[in-house]
Amino acid sequence: MFHPQPDRLVYWANVEFSYEAGSKHHGEFEGGYVYCFVQAVDARDALEQFQIEFASRKLGMRFVEFVNLYADVPWPTEEDQDHYDSIAAIAAASEEVVFDSFEVYERR
Repeated sequence: MFHPQPDRLVYWANVEFSYEAGSKHHGEFEGGYVYCFVQAVDARDALEQFQIEFASRKLGMRFVEFVNLYADVPWPTEEDQDHYDSIAAIAAASEEVVFDSFEVYERR
């Protein structure tokens, strides 16, 4: 499992988003969900970094399910564990917001 260094705390969130005017997929898709990871001092700092990154991509944050410290998160399969632990490790080594795959839904 991923174990962060004390000075490299990684937070993660599950965010429902929308494609705003000017975004790459505006008009093509309505929105979707994505897990995002970032190095932060606390959950409030992480949320602020997520908001800045989403705004820069012209994505609206419709709903934030959670913002939690990513440490010892148990996943149902070893494959999932390795996948998400590796994303958390990338975030721990970066100053950037790191995203998992975007799951999107179409416009109706």
